[in-house]
Amino acid sequence: MAGKISDDRFMKMSQRYDEEQQQLKKDIAELQCQCDKEDDRAFCKEQFLRAVRKFMEMRTLTPIILHELVERIDVYHIQGKGKDRTQRIVIHYNFIGTLDLPQVEEYPDNVVLDSRQGVAIEYLVGKAG
Repeated sequence: MAGKISDDRFMKMSQRYDEEQQQLKKDIAELQCQCDKEDDRAFCKEQFLRAVRKFMEMRTLTPIILHELVERIDVYHIQGKGKDRTQRIVIHYNFIGTLDLPQVEEYPDNVVLDSRQGVAIEYLVGKAG
């Protein structure tokens, strides 16, 4: 029996080999899926940045810019009464979704824009979602 293994031992080793091959196939499929997702995210980010750069110098918000950059805008019910009224608006940008700005000391807590008489718009940094 020099250099030979028993049939029983061969079957056990063969079974373990087959199981390992199946597990490796599953692992490869999972990793490929993760790579594809990362590629999609990188592509979407690049598409968004390309669209933003195209309109960086625009002085007015036009329908063309909105269609190029914004997927949808969610407008929520008005909260409060009188001067304390607030309304939450979330902008979903094409390619990247909502934009959560990081909380950094350089940014003010919020930015207020008096758009017209009696209407003030307040941008809350990092509050989307």
